[in-house]
Amino acid sequence: MRKPFFLAALAALIVACTPTEQPAPSKPVVPTTPTKPEEPVITPYDFTVTPSSLTFEGKGGTQTLQLETKADWEASSQEDDFISFSPKSGHGNATITVTLSANPDKEYGRRGYITFEAVGTDVSGSKDISISQHKGEEEDPGTDPDPGTDPDPGTDPDPGTDPDPELSVSVTTGAAGSVTSTSAKLTVNYSGAPEGGVYDRGVYYGTSASNLSLQEGLNSSASTSAYFTVTLSSLEPNTTYYYKGYVTVYDKSQGKYVDFFGAVKSFKTADGGQAVTGLQYLGGYEIPAIALANTSACNSSGKETYGSTKWYNYLTTNSNQMVVTHTYKYDGKQYRNYTCLVDKTKKAPLWSAFVMHKDAYPDEGVGRTGNWTQDPGIPSSWQQESSGSGYSRGHFVASNYRQACTDANKQTFYNTNQALQYQNSFNDGVWNSLEQAVKSNAPSGRDTLYVVVGVLYENNKTIGGVPCPSHFYKLLMKCSFNTSGTMTAAKGCAYLFTNEAQSGNYSQGITTIDAIEQRSGWDFFTNVPKSLQDTAEAQRSAVW
Repeated sequence: MRKPFFLAALAALIVACTPTEQPAPSKPVVPTTPTKPEEPVITPYDFTVTPSSLTFEGKGGTQTLQLETKADWEASSQEDDFISFSPKSGHGNATITVTLSANPDKEYGRRGYITFEAVGTDVSGSKDISISQHKGEEEDPGTDPDPGTDPDPGTDPDPGTDPDPELSVSVTTGAAGSVTSTSAKLTVNYSGAPEGGVYDRGVYYGTSASNLSLQEGLNSSASTSAYFTVTLSSLEPNTTYYYKGYVTVYDKSQGKYVDFFGAVKSFKTADGGQAVTGLQYLGGYEIPAIALANTSACNSSGKETYGSTKWYNYLTTNSNQMVVTHTYKYDGKQYRNYTCLVDKTKKAPLWSAFVMHKDAYPDEGVGRTGNWTQDPGIPSSWQQESSGSGYSRGHFVASNYRQACTDANKQTFYNTNQALQYQNSFNDGVWNSLEQAVKSNAPSGRDTLYVVVGVLYENNKTIGGVPCPSHFYKLLMKCSFNTSGTMTAAKGCAYLFTNEAQSGNYSQGITTIDAIEQRSGWDFFTNVPKSLQDTAEAQRSAVW
């Protein structure tokens, strides 16, 4: 595939090919996924409930709600240990009788919700009603044994120690929106927070309504009432998730932080079959031939949680493998950061493909701008969360390779850019030396260095239950282009090391790209012209 002159069209060369330029895959592919049938029309229903919340004394009691709606509905509460109500289903308007038992806790109030939801596969609509109860009532202390010693009731002996009024913070869990196969945007409302706002806010979520073990927080807010959104990423396709909003406030009267929760709601992620963009980010010279499940479009795409960054993922014909590309904007252009193939059974990438060029990826010294975190374009269950004794999380695309801006660097700390790597005398030794050599020898002008970093699993070793690579490899191909953008020369080599302590220098691991392709089963650099590719892949000397 021909590329335009590098300096005249830098983004087109380094970043992506257009869909019309996409070369034919070198391996068989599965035909495009059939078009999905039209989604059914969903009828929304409103729910009006009066009053909008109920507050009970600590001793409990009974109150009523007036429900107005045209829908068939069901009502539920996650706090059925102290909230009971009737009826729990019906059609249209109804009077709901709500009864609370006595609160046995003499120090803290409690809160719950009744959720009304429209019933049917082709309808939508819900309403949360907050149910609050004061702390349990103390026993009657009886007669004051010495009424004469009471202070003047008109004078506050220490106004600074007066407890706050009883906190009554209302949290409403909103609906899920912008739901894709791996992400969703959730809304939450709260009101009634004390002066100074809330200490923490966000959502708890999980795949079971009774076990919301995951959390996504937004930290503090000075507002006593507000509406906020939380974006969840790294979700599993075709999976039902449950969630509830929360806020944390400081209760002066108790001298501690107190949580308030909204009702539990749910959403289901998409099945991942909908095409949203083309294959332009799989056109790099170094990316291998990939058997895709959809050959006309990527599986899904989305904006990441910071800056002008985006991800694109691609389903392969292997249900345990998925490709993801991360991009970022710098100096007005969108750049491909790296493309990797992630294996669910290994909880790590098998390879990562990227470009090194001093002009396109300059070193602005932004440093290490993030901690290891989940890749938003890949299901979280596919991703490794920790290292092991003696092993670190070895970068595929080194942090110091992406120093143009913080957005580019943060993406190098995704879980899909690392695998378990022996630390002493390997990650911090010959591997680090090789990384530095690649960076210092990155070309400029009409030359470009294409890089693939990958791992082999040639034994059954595991660390903390996670498969541990037996080898790490790095493939390098330096390509030259003329003024019209035609590739005129290519020089290649590879480096292979066992995943253990190494002595000597990185040059001892030099081998050929052909040798790595034979062991890994991948055909890399397929977009390099055949006449140049074959010679470069058989070379065994450094490319600089």
